[in-house]
Amino acid sequence: MTVSVCGTLDEILHPASADFRSLPDLIGGLMGRLADRAPLRGGALWLQDMGTLVLAQDRSGGRLCWTADGDPNDAAADPEAVVVPITYADAPVGEMRLVLDRAPDGAAPEAPMLRDVARQCGYLAKRYEVRRWAERRFGRPLMMVGMSPALRELDAFLEQAAHSALPVLLTGEFGTEKAQLAAAIHGCGPRRDGPFVQVNGADPAGTPADWFARTAGGTLFLSGVDEMTPALQGQIVQHMPSQLGQWLDAPGGWPLSATGAAAGMASGMREPRVIASTTADLRRLAEEGRFSRPLLAELDFLCATVPPLRDRPADIEPLVLAALDRHGGRADETRTDELIALCKAHSWPENLFELERVIARLAVMTGGRPIRHGDVRRHAPWMVGGAMPADPAAGIHPVGHPNGHPEPVSVVPPVPSPADNWVHCALTRDQDALARLHGGLRKALVFLGERFADPITLDELSRQAHVSPSHLSYLFRTELQTSFKGLLGRIRIHKARELLAADRRLPITEVAMSVGYGDLSHFEKSFRRLVGESPREYRRNLPGAGRRP
Repeated sequence: MTVSVCGTLDEILHPASADFRSLPDLIGGLMGRLADRAPLRGGALWLQDMGTLVLAQDRSGGRLCWTADGDPNDAAADPEAVVVPITYADAPVGEMRLVLDRAPDGAAPEAPMLRDVARQCGYLAKRYEVRRWAERRFGRPLMMVGMSPALRELDAFLEQAAHSALPVLLTGEFGTEKAQLAAAIHGCGPRRDGPFVQVNGADPAGTPADWFARTAGGTLFLSGVDEMTPALQGQIVQHMPSQLGQWLDAPGGWPLSATGAAAGMASGMREPRVIASTTADLRRLAEEGRFSRPLLAELDFLCATVPPLRDRPADIEPLVLAALDRHGGRADETRTDELIALCKAHSWPENLFELERVIARLAVMTGGRPIRHGDVRRHAPWMVGGAMPADPAAGIHPVGHPNGHPEPVSVVPPVPSPADNWVHCALTRDQDALARLHGGLRKALVFLGERFADPITLDELSRQAHVSPSHLSYLFRTELQTSFKGLLGRIRIHKARELLAADRRLPITEVAMSVGYGDLSHFEKSFRRLVGESPREYRRNLPGAGRRP
Protein backbone atom coordinates (compact mmCIF):
# COMPACT_ATOMS: atom_id res chain seq x y z
CA MET A 1 0.00 0.00 0.00
CA THR A 2 1.43 3.38 -0.94
CA VAL A 3 0.69 6.86 0.27
CA SER A 4 -1.57 8.85 -2.02
CA VAL A 5 0.04 12.24 -2.61
CA CYS A 6 -2.05 14.76 -4.53
CA GLY A 7 -0.20 16.62 -7.28
CA THR A 8 3.20 16.19 -8.86
CA LEU A 9 6.71 16.88 -7.65
CA ASP A 10 6.76 20.06 -9.77
CA GLU A 11 3.62 21.32 -8.02
CA ILE A 12 5.28 20.80 -4.65
CA LEU A 13 8.62 22.30 -5.63
CA HIS A 14 7.78 25.31 -7.78
CA PRO A 15 5.56 27.31 -5.38
CA ALA A 16 8.23 26.85 -2.73
CA SER A 17 11.04 27.91 -5.04
CA ALA A 18 10.08 31.59 -5.26
CA ASP A 19 12.05 32.53 -2.15
CA PHE A 20 15.69 31.52 -2.41
CA ARG A 21 16.99 33.97 0.18
CA SER A 22 16.82 31.50 3.07
CA LEU A 23 17.23 27.72 3.07
CA PRO A 24 14.98 27.26 6.14
CA ASP A 25 12.20 29.25 4.45
CA LEU A 26 12.63 27.30 1.23
CA ILE A 27 12.59 23.90 2.94
CA GLY A 28 9.72 25.05 5.12
CA GLY A 29 7.67 26.04 2.09
CA LEU A 30 8.43 22.74 0.40
CA MET A 31 7.36 20.73 3.44
CA GLY A 32 4.26 22.85 3.87
CA ARG A 33 3.21 22.02 0.31
CA LEU A 34 3.92 18.35 0.96
CA ALA A 35 1.81 18.46 4.14
CA ASP A 36 -1.08 19.89 2.10
CA ARG A 37 -0.93 16.95 -0.32
CA ALA A 38 0.03 13.92 1.77
CA PRO A 39 -1.83 12.43 4.76
CA LEU A 40 0.65 13.70 7.35
CA ARG A 41 -0.29 13.78 11.02
CA GLY A 42 3.06 15.14 12.15
CA GLY A 43 6.76 14.64 11.92
CA ALA A 44 10.05 16.45 11.53
CA LEU A 45 12.84 17.12 9.07
CA TRP A 46 16.43 17.44 10.21
CA LEU A 47 19.33 18.82 8.16
CA GLN A 48 22.97 19.12 9.14
CA ASP A 49 24.04 22.65 10.09
CA MET A 50 20.45 23.89 9.98
CA GLY A 51 18.42 22.24 12.71
CA THR A 52 15.04 20.55 12.84
CA LEU A 53 11.78 21.54 11.19
CA VAL A 54 8.84 20.35 13.28
CA LEU A 55 5.50 19.55 11.68
CA ALA A 56 2.62 19.05 14.09
CA GLN A 57 -1.14 19.17 13.81
CA ASP A 58 -3.12 21.63 15.89
CA ARG A 59 -6.63 23.04 15.83
CA SER A 60 -5.84 25.26 12.87
CA GLY A 61 -4.81 22.23 10.83
CA GLY A 62 -1.07 22.21 11.27
CA ARG A 63 2.05 24.19 12.02
CA LEU A 64 5.70 24.31 10.98
CA CYS A 65 8.52 25.68 13.08
CA TRP A 66 12.30 25.43 13.12
CA THR A 67 14.35 24.66 16.20
CA ALA A 68 18.00 25.65 16.32
CA ASP A 69 19.00 22.12 17.18
CA GLY A 70 17.31 18.88 17.90
CA ASP A 71 16.78 15.32 16.79
CA PRO A 72 13.90 14.37 14.51
CA ASN A 73 13.28 11.43 16.83
CA ASP A 74 12.33 13.88 19.58
CA ALA A 75 9.90 15.70 17.31
CA ALA A 76 8.39 12.54 15.83
CA ALA A 77 8.61 9.94 18.55
CA ASP A 78 5.70 7.98 17.13
CA PRO A 79 7.03 4.44 16.56
CA GLU A 80 4.97 4.25 13.39
CA ALA A 81 6.78 7.22 11.81
CA VAL A 82 8.15 6.67 8.31
CA VAL A 83 11.89 7.38 8.18
CA VAL A 84 13.16 8.80 4.88
CA PRO A 85 16.92 9.48 4.83
CA ILE A 86 18.26 12.61 3.14
CA THR A 87 21.56 11.90 1.42
CA TYR A 88 23.97 13.55 -0.97
CA ALA A 89 26.56 11.55 -2.90
CA ASP A 90 25.63 8.54 -0.74
CA ALA A 91 26.50 10.44 2.47
CA PRO A 92 23.75 11.21 5.06
CA VAL A 93 22.98 14.92 5.42
CA GLY A 94 19.64 14.71 7.20
CA GLU A 95 16.45 12.79 7.71
CA MET A 96 12.69 13.08 7.39
CA ARG A 97 10.64 11.26 10.05
CA LEU A 98 6.98 11.56 9.11
CA VAL A 99 3.84 10.31 10.81
CA LEU A 100 1.27 9.40 8.16
CA ASP A 101 -2.24 8.02 8.31
CA ARG A 102 -2.09 4.26 8.01
CA ALA A 103 -3.89 2.31 5.35
CA PRO A 104 -7.12 0.49 6.29
CA ASP A 105 -5.29 -2.87 6.18
CA GLY A 106 -2.71 -1.59 8.66
CA ALA A 107 0.16 -1.66 6.16
CA ALA A 108 2.96 0.81 6.74
CA PRO A 109 2.61 3.60 4.18
CA GLU A 110 5.45 4.48 1.83
CA ALA A 111 5.59 6.77 -1.18
CA PRO A 112 8.16 7.41 -3.93
CA MET A 113 7.15 11.07 -3.71
CA LEU A 114 8.60 11.26 -0.20
CA ARG A 115 11.94 9.94 -1.44
CA ASP A 116 11.87 12.47 -4.30
CA VAL A 117 11.24 15.32 -1.87
CA ALA A 118 14.05 14.06 0.39
CA ARG A 119 16.39 13.98 -2.62
CA GLN A 120 15.51 17.61 -3.44
CA CYS A 121 16.16 18.60 0.18
CA GLY A 122 19.62 17.07 -0.14
CA TYR A 123 20.29 19.01 -3.36
CA LEU A 124 19.13 22.27 -1.79
CA ALA A 125 21.24 21.75 1.33
CA LYS A 126 24.30 21.21 -0.89
CA ARG A 127 23.54 24.33 -2.95
CA TYR A 128 23.56 26.50 0.16
CA GLU A 129 26.70 24.82 1.45
CA VAL A 130 28.41 25.65 -1.86
CA ARG A 131 27.06 29.20 -1.64
CA ARG A 132 28.71 29.68 1.76
CA TRP A 133 31.92 28.12 0.49
CA ALA A 134 31.97 30.32 -2.63
CA GLU A 135 31.42 33.45 -0.56
CA ARG A 136 34.46 32.58 1.55
CA ARG A 137 36.55 31.46 -1.43
CA PHE A 138 35.62 33.94 -4.17
CA GLY A 139 33.91 36.71 -2.20
CA ARG A 140 30.69 36.00 -4.14
CA PRO A 141 27.73 33.87 -3.02
CA LEU A 142 27.63 31.73 -6.19
CA MET A 143 24.61 29.47 -6.33
CA MET A 144 22.33 27.85 -8.88
CA VAL A 145 18.84 29.33 -8.36
CA GLY A 146 15.59 27.68 -9.39
CA MET A 147 13.90 24.30 -9.24
CA SER A 148 12.87 23.65 -12.83
CA PRO A 149 13.23 20.07 -14.10
CA ALA A 150 16.25 21.14 -16.18
CA LEU A 151 18.02 22.60 -13.15
CA ARG A 152 17.23 19.53 -11.07
CA GLU A 153 18.96 17.45 -13.75
CA LEU A 154 22.03 19.64 -13.31
CA ASP A 155 21.86 18.98 -9.56
CA ALA A 156 21.94 15.24 -10.29
CA PHE A 157 24.86 15.71 -12.72
CA LEU A 158 26.76 17.75 -10.13
CA GLU A 159 26.24 15.11 -7.46
CA GLN A 160 27.89 12.45 -9.63
CA ALA A 161 30.52 14.54 -11.41
CA ALA A 162 31.96 16.35 -8.39
CA HIS A 163 33.64 13.24 -6.94
CA SER A 164 35.20 12.10 -10.20
CA ALA A 165 38.60 13.11 -11.56
CA LEU A 166 37.45 12.97 -15.18
CA PRO A 167 37.38 16.14 -17.34
CA VAL A 168 34.07 17.99 -17.62
CA LEU A 169 32.69 19.81 -20.66
CA LEU A 170 29.92 22.36 -19.99
CA THR A 171 27.96 23.70 -22.94
CA GLY A 172 25.48 26.55 -22.87
CA GLU A 173 24.52 29.83 -24.47
CA PHE A 174 26.21 33.10 -23.57
CA GLY A 175 25.19 34.18 -20.07
CA THR A 176 24.10 30.79 -18.73
CA GLU A 177 25.38 29.57 -15.38
CA LYS A 178 28.40 27.62 -16.66
CA ALA A 179 30.83 29.34 -14.29
CA GLN A 180 28.56 28.73 -11.27
CA LEU A 181 28.32 25.05 -12.20
CA ALA A 182 32.08 24.76 -12.66
CA ALA A 183 32.69 26.32 -9.25
CA ALA A 184 30.11 23.98 -7.68
CA ILE A 185 31.78 20.90 -9.19
CA HIS A 186 35.05 22.01 -7.61
CA GLY A 187 33.42 23.04 -4.32
CA CYS A 188 31.47 19.79 -3.88
CA GLY A 189 34.41 17.50 -4.54
CA PRO A 190 37.54 16.37 -2.73
CA ARG A 191 39.62 19.19 -4.33
CA ARG A 192 37.61 22.03 -2.80
CA ASP A 193 40.55 23.18 -0.68
CA GLY A 194 42.89 23.10 -3.68
CA PRO A 195 43.39 25.91 -6.21
CA PHE A 196 40.70 26.91 -8.69
CA VAL A 197 42.19 28.71 -11.70
CA GLN A 198 39.89 30.25 -14.32
CA VAL A 199 41.32 31.06 -17.75
CA ASN A 200 39.46 33.38 -20.13
CA GLY A 201 39.57 31.71 -23.54
CA ALA A 202 39.04 34.95 -25.44
CA ASP A 203 41.99 36.70 -23.76
CA PRO A 204 44.07 34.19 -21.77
CA ALA A 205 46.88 35.41 -19.54
CA GLY A 206 49.93 33.23 -19.11
CA THR A 207 50.73 29.90 -20.72
CA PRO A 208 49.25 26.41 -20.40
CA ALA A 209 52.38 25.29 -18.55
CA ASP A 210 51.77 28.04 -15.96
CA TRP A 211 48.07 27.18 -15.65
CA PHE A 212 48.67 23.50 -14.98
CA ALA A 213 51.49 24.24 -12.53
CA ARG A 214 49.32 26.68 -10.56
CA THR A 215 46.39 24.24 -10.51
CA ALA A 216 48.20 21.19 -9.11
CA GLY A 217 45.82 19.49 -6.70
CA GLY A 218 42.89 21.61 -7.85
CA THR A 219 40.77 22.52 -10.86
CA LEU A 220 41.65 24.32 -14.09
CA PHE A 221 38.56 26.00 -15.59
CA LEU A 222 38.94 26.83 -19.29
CA SER A 223 36.13 29.35 -19.76
CA GLY A 224 35.19 29.75 -23.42
CA VAL A 225 37.57 27.08 -24.68
CA ASP A 226 36.07 27.44 -28.17
CA GLU A 227 37.48 30.99 -28.37
CA MET A 228 41.08 29.88 -27.87
CA THR A 229 43.42 29.95 -30.85
CA PRO A 230 44.29 26.63 -32.55
CA ALA A 231 47.91 26.95 -31.38
CA LEU A 232 46.78 27.35 -27.75
CA GLN A 233 44.39 24.40 -28.05
CA GLY A 234 47.33 22.27 -29.17
CA GLN A 235 49.45 23.37 -26.22
CA ILE A 236 46.67 22.66 -23.71
CA VAL A 237 46.13 19.10 -24.84
CA GLN A 238 49.89 18.46 -24.61
CA HIS A 239 49.83 19.51 -20.93
CA MET A 240 46.62 17.72 -19.92
CA PRO A 241 46.83 14.47 -17.95
CA SER A 242 45.63 12.29 -20.84
CA GLN A 243 42.82 9.88 -20.07
CA LEU A 244 43.33 8.26 -23.49
CA GLY A 245 47.07 7.69 -23.60
CA GLN A 246 47.51 10.10 -26.50
CA TRP A 247 50.89 11.29 -25.21
CA LEU A 248 53.29 8.63 -23.99
CA ASP A 249 55.65 11.30 -22.65
CA ALA A 250 52.97 13.14 -20.64
CA PRO A 251 54.49 16.26 -19.03
CA GLY A 252 54.93 16.30 -15.31
CA GLY A 253 54.51 12.53 -15.11
CA TRP A 254 50.69 12.72 -15.14
CA PRO A 255 49.02 9.29 -15.17
CA LEU A 256 47.65 8.29 -18.56
CA SER A 257 44.37 6.65 -17.60
CA ALA A 258 41.56 6.89 -15.09
CA THR A 259 43.07 3.92 -13.22
CA GLY A 260 46.48 5.52 -13.35
CA ALA A 261 44.99 8.82 -12.16
CA ALA A 262 43.53 7.13 -9.09
CA ALA A 263 46.85 5.44 -8.36
CA GLY A 264 48.66 8.75 -8.82
CA MET A 265 46.35 10.49 -6.39
CA ALA A 266 46.90 7.75 -3.84
CA SER A 267 50.65 8.09 -4.13
CA GLY A 268 50.60 11.85 -3.64
CA MET A 269 50.58 12.96 -7.28
CA ARG A 270 48.11 15.83 -7.48
CA GLU A 271 47.36 16.37 -11.15
CA PRO A 272 44.80 19.08 -11.92
CA ARG A 273 41.27 18.35 -13.02
CA VAL A 274 40.11 20.18 -16.15
CA ILE A 275 36.66 21.73 -16.60
CA ALA A 276 35.94 23.53 -19.88
CA SER A 277 32.97 25.61 -20.99
CA THR A 278 31.81 26.56 -24.46
CA THR A 279 28.98 28.38 -26.19
CA ALA A 280 29.63 26.52 -29.44
CA ASP A 281 29.07 22.97 -30.64
CA LEU A 282 32.64 21.67 -30.37
CA ARG A 283 31.88 18.50 -32.26
CA ARG A 284 30.68 20.48 -35.26
CA LEU A 285 33.67 22.81 -35.03
CA ALA A 286 36.02 19.84 -34.88
CA GLU A 287 34.37 18.31 -37.95
CA GLU A 288 34.87 21.61 -39.77
CA GLY A 289 38.52 21.75 -38.74
CA ARG A 290 37.98 24.76 -36.43
CA PHE A 291 38.65 23.01 -33.11
CA SER A 292 41.33 20.58 -32.02
CA ARG A 293 40.08 16.98 -32.27
CA PRO A 294 42.70 15.73 -29.76
CA LEU A 295 41.62 18.35 -27.22
CA LEU A 296 37.93 17.56 -27.70
CA ALA A 297 38.70 13.86 -27.26
CA GLU A 298 40.32 14.62 -23.88
CA LEU A 299 37.47 16.90 -22.71
CA ASP A 300 34.51 14.84 -23.90
CA PHE A 301 34.06 12.63 -20.82
CA LEU A 302 31.48 14.15 -18.44
CA CYS A 303 29.23 16.53 -20.37
CA ALA A 304 26.30 18.73 -19.38
CA THR A 305 24.31 21.45 -21.10
CA VAL A 306 23.14 24.45 -19.08
CA PRO A 307 19.72 25.31 -20.56
CA PRO A 308 18.84 28.91 -21.54
CA LEU A 309 16.38 30.90 -19.44
CA ARG A 310 13.72 30.80 -22.18
CA ASP A 311 13.46 27.04 -21.56
CA ARG A 312 13.19 27.48 -17.77
CA PRO A 313 10.17 29.73 -17.09
CA ALA A 314 9.78 28.23 -13.61
CA ASP A 315 13.20 29.63 -12.64
CA ILE A 316 12.51 33.22 -13.71
CA GLU A 317 10.74 34.40 -10.55
CA PRO A 318 13.34 33.13 -8.04
CA LEU A 319 16.13 34.51 -10.24
CA VAL A 320 14.42 37.93 -10.37
CA LEU A 321 13.88 37.97 -6.60
CA ALA A 322 17.49 36.96 -5.95
CA ALA A 323 18.74 39.70 -8.31
CA LEU A 324 16.50 42.31 -6.64
CA ASP A 325 17.92 41.47 -3.24
CA ARG A 326 21.51 41.53 -4.53
CA HIS A 327 21.02 45.04 -5.88
CA GLY A 328 19.17 46.52 -2.92
CA GLY A 329 15.72 46.19 -4.45
CA ARG A 330 14.03 44.68 -1.34
CA ALA A 331 12.14 42.03 -3.28
CA ASP A 332 9.18 41.96 -0.87
CA GLU A 333 8.47 45.63 -1.69
CA THR A 334 9.50 45.90 -5.35
CA ARG A 335 8.29 42.62 -6.87
CA THR A 336 5.01 42.89 -8.80
CA ASP A 337 2.99 40.48 -10.91
CA GLU A 338 3.55 42.85 -13.85
CA LEU A 339 7.32 42.56 -13.51
CA ILE A 340 7.26 38.76 -13.24
CA ALA A 341 4.89 38.41 -16.21
CA LEU A 342 7.09 40.61 -18.41
CA CYS A 343 10.20 38.71 -17.35
CA LYS A 344 8.59 35.36 -18.13
CA ALA A 345 7.47 36.61 -21.54
CA HIS A 346 10.96 37.83 -22.50
CA SER A 347 13.33 35.46 -24.32
CA TRP A 348 16.50 36.63 -22.47
CA PRO A 349 19.00 36.14 -25.33
CA GLU A 350 21.89 36.87 -22.95
CA ASN A 351 20.29 34.73 -20.25
CA LEU A 352 21.39 35.41 -16.67
CA PHE A 353 23.79 38.19 -17.68
CA GLU A 354 20.94 40.17 -19.25
CA LEU A 355 18.53 39.44 -16.40
CA GLU A 356 21.09 40.63 -13.85
CA ARG A 357 21.65 43.91 -15.72
CA VAL A 358 17.95 44.59 -16.27
CA ILE A 359 16.89 43.86 -12.70
CA ALA A 360 19.80 45.89 -11.28
CA ARG A 361 18.82 48.84 -13.50
CA LEU A 362 15.16 48.59 -12.45
CA ALA A 363 16.06 48.27 -8.76
CA VAL A 364 18.13 51.45 -8.89
CA MET A 365 15.93 53.55 -11.17
CA THR A 366 12.67 52.84 -9.33
CA GLY A 367 14.13 53.83 -5.96
CA GLY A 368 12.65 50.95 -3.99
CA ARG A 369 9.02 51.33 -5.07
CA PRO A 370 7.03 48.53 -6.76
CA ILE A 371 8.27 47.93 -10.33
CA ARG A 372 5.40 48.42 -12.77
CA HIS A 373 4.84 47.87 -16.47
CA GLY A 374 5.70 51.49 -17.22
CA ASP A 375 9.03 51.20 -15.41
CA VAL A 376 10.04 48.24 -17.55
CA ARG A 377 8.89 50.04 -20.70
CA ARG A 378 10.96 53.09 -19.77
CA HIS A 379 14.16 51.37 -18.64
CA ALA A 380 14.10 48.14 -20.70
CA PRO A 381 11.82 48.91 -23.66
CA TRP A 382 12.93 45.90 -25.71
CA MET A 383 11.19 43.69 -23.14
CA VAL A 384 7.81 45.28 -23.80
CA GLY A 385 7.41 45.94 -27.54
CA GLY A 386 3.85 45.93 -28.80
CA ALA A 387 2.94 42.29 -28.85
CA MET A 388 2.81 41.17 -25.24
CA PRO A 389 -0.27 39.03 -24.65
CA ALA A 390 -2.89 40.24 -22.22
CA ASP A 391 -2.71 38.88 -18.70
CA PRO A 392 -6.03 39.77 -17.01
CA ALA A 393 -5.03 38.12 -13.74
CA ALA A 394 -2.03 40.41 -13.44
CA GLY A 395 -3.82 43.45 -14.82
CA ILE A 396 -1.47 43.58 -17.82
CA HIS A 397 -2.60 44.44 -21.31
CA PRO A 398 -0.80 44.97 -24.59
CA VAL A 399 1.13 48.22 -24.59
CA GLY A 400 -0.97 51.28 -25.27
CA HIS A 401 -4.28 49.40 -25.26
CA PRO A 402 -5.98 49.70 -21.86
CA ASN A 403 -8.82 47.42 -22.91
CA GLY A 404 -6.43 44.69 -24.02
CA HIS A 405 -7.47 44.81 -27.70
CA PRO A 406 -4.47 45.37 -29.97
CA GLU A 407 -4.48 47.68 -32.94
CA PRO A 408 -1.90 47.99 -35.72
CA VAL A 409 1.21 49.81 -34.61
CA SER A 410 1.51 51.52 -37.97
CA VAL A 411 -0.58 52.12 -41.04
CA VAL A 412 2.13 54.09 -42.88
CA PRO A 413 4.08 51.68 -45.07
CA PRO A 414 7.83 52.04 -44.61
CA VAL A 415 10.12 52.54 -47.56
CA PRO A 416 10.20 49.12 -49.29
CA SER A 417 13.47 47.28 -48.88
CA PRO A 418 14.58 43.62 -48.79
CA ALA A 419 16.18 44.44 -45.45
CA ASP A 420 12.73 44.83 -43.86
CA ASN A 421 12.33 41.06 -43.96
CA TRP A 422 15.49 40.72 -41.88
CA VAL A 423 14.22 43.34 -39.42
CA HIS A 424 11.22 41.11 -38.78
CA CYS A 425 13.47 38.05 -38.61
CA ALA A 426 15.77 39.68 -36.03
CA LEU A 427 12.95 40.92 -33.81
CA THR A 428 10.85 37.75 -33.90
CA ARG A 429 13.72 35.25 -34.07
CA ASP A 430 12.06 33.55 -37.03
CA GLN A 431 13.64 30.10 -36.79
CA ASP A 432 12.88 29.09 -40.38
CA ALA A 433 14.52 32.21 -41.79
CA LEU A 434 17.44 32.11 -39.37
CA ALA A 435 18.16 28.47 -40.15
CA ARG A 436 18.99 29.38 -43.76
CA LEU A 437 21.73 31.83 -42.72
CA HIS A 438 25.41 31.41 -41.94
CA GLY A 439 25.85 30.58 -38.23
CA GLY A 440 27.72 33.80 -37.49
CA LEU A 441 25.12 35.89 -39.26
CA ARG A 442 22.37 34.11 -37.35
CA LYS A 443 23.99 35.01 -34.01
CA ALA A 444 24.48 38.60 -35.17
CA LEU A 445 20.79 39.02 -36.10
CA VAL A 446 19.56 37.60 -32.80
CA PHE A 447 21.93 39.92 -30.92
CA LEU A 448 20.78 42.98 -32.90
CA GLY A 449 17.13 42.11 -32.36
CA GLU A 450 17.52 42.05 -28.60
CA ARG A 451 20.23 44.68 -28.01
CA PHE A 452 19.35 47.27 -30.65
CA ALA A 453 19.13 50.07 -28.06
CA ASP A 454 22.77 49.60 -26.98
CA PRO A 455 25.72 51.36 -28.68
CA ILE A 456 26.78 48.40 -30.84
CA THR A 457 29.94 48.44 -32.96
CA LEU A 458 30.88 46.05 -35.75
CA ASP A 459 33.79 44.80 -33.65
CA GLU A 460 31.49 43.96 -30.74
CA LEU A 461 28.95 42.31 -33.03
CA SER A 462 31.68 40.21 -34.65
CA ARG A 463 32.76 38.93 -31.22
CA GLN A 464 29.19 37.89 -30.50
CA ALA A 465 29.00 36.16 -33.89
CA HIS A 466 32.41 34.48 -33.51
CA VAL A 467 33.60 35.70 -36.93
CA SER A 468 35.97 38.47 -37.96
CA PRO A 469 34.58 42.00 -38.56
CA SER A 470 35.52 41.89 -42.23
CA HIS A 471 33.84 38.53 -42.80
CA LEU A 472 30.73 39.61 -40.92
CA SER A 473 30.50 42.76 -43.04
CA TYR A 474 30.83 40.56 -46.15
CA LEU A 475 28.01 38.30 -44.91
CA PHE A 476 25.70 41.27 -44.36
CA ARG A 477 26.32 42.51 -47.91
CA THR A 478 26.06 39.16 -49.69
CA GLU A 479 23.33 37.35 -47.74
CA LEU A 480 21.18 40.24 -46.48
CA GLN A 481 21.87 42.85 -49.17
CA THR A 482 22.40 45.52 -46.54
CA SER A 483 25.06 46.79 -44.18
CA PHE A 484 25.30 46.21 -40.43
CA LYS A 485 24.55 49.88 -39.69
CA GLY A 486 21.73 49.97 -42.22
CA LEU A 487 19.95 47.00 -40.64
CA LEU A 488 20.51 48.29 -37.10
CA GLY A 489 18.97 51.64 -38.10
CA ARG A 490 15.90 49.93 -39.57
CA ILE A 491 15.43 47.84 -36.42
CA ARG A 492 15.62 50.95 -34.23
CA ILE A 493 13.13 52.87 -36.34
CA HIS A 494 10.76 49.89 -36.40
CA LYS A 495 10.83 49.80 -32.57
CA ALA A 496 10.42 53.59 -32.43
CA ARG A 497 7.20 53.27 -34.45
CA GLU A 498 5.93 50.71 -31.95
CA LEU A 499 6.70 53.01 -29.01
CA LEU A 500 5.03 55.98 -30.69
CA ALA A 501 1.89 53.93 -31.26
CA ALA A 502 1.95 52.39 -27.79
CA ASP A 503 2.11 55.60 -25.76
CA ARG A 504 1.10 58.77 -27.57
CA ARG A 505 2.16 60.92 -24.63
CA LEU A 506 5.73 59.62 -24.58
CA PRO A 507 8.13 62.49 -25.47
CA ILE A 508 9.90 62.13 -28.81
CA THR A 509 13.26 62.57 -27.09
CA GLU A 510 12.51 59.63 -24.80
CA VAL A 511 11.51 57.49 -27.76
CA ALA A 512 14.78 58.34 -29.48
CA MET A 513 16.85 57.42 -26.43
CA SER A 514 14.87 54.23 -25.81
CA VAL A 515 15.80 52.86 -29.23
CA GLY A 516 19.45 53.89 -29.11
CA TYR A 517 19.64 57.41 -30.56
CA GLY A 518 21.48 59.91 -28.40
CA ASP A 519 21.07 62.66 -31.00
CA LEU A 520 17.46 63.77 -31.56
CA SER A 521 18.30 65.36 -34.92
CA HIS A 522 19.85 62.12 -36.19
CA PHE A 523 16.80 60.17 -35.00
CA GLU A 524 14.34 62.46 -36.76
CA LYS A 525 16.33 62.40 -40.02
CA SER A 526 16.58 58.59 -39.95
CA PHE A 527 12.87 58.28 -39.14
CA ARG A 528 11.82 60.54 -42.02
CA ARG A 529 14.13 58.76 -44.46
CA LEU A 530 12.74 55.30 -43.65
CA VAL A 531 9.10 56.10 -42.86
CA GLY A 532 8.43 59.06 -45.09
CA GLU A 533 7.33 61.47 -42.36
CA SER A 534 8.61 62.84 -39.09
CA PRO A 535 7.94 61.06 -35.76
CA ARG A 536 5.39 63.72 -34.78
CA GLU A 537 3.58 63.45 -38.13
CA TYR A 538 3.60 59.68 -37.86
CA ARG A 539 2.00 59.72 -34.42
CA ARG A 540 -0.50 62.40 -35.44
CA ASN A 541 -1.60 60.26 -38.39
CA LEU A 542 -2.12 57.05 -36.41
CA PRO A 543 -5.67 55.58 -36.27
CA GLY A 544 -7.80 57.41 -33.74
CA ALA A 545 -5.66 60.53 -33.95
CA GLY A 546 -7.44 62.26 -36.82
CA ARG A 547 -5.78 60.55 -39.78
CA ARG A 548 -7.79 60.82 -42.97
CA PRO A 549 -9.05 57.50 -44.34
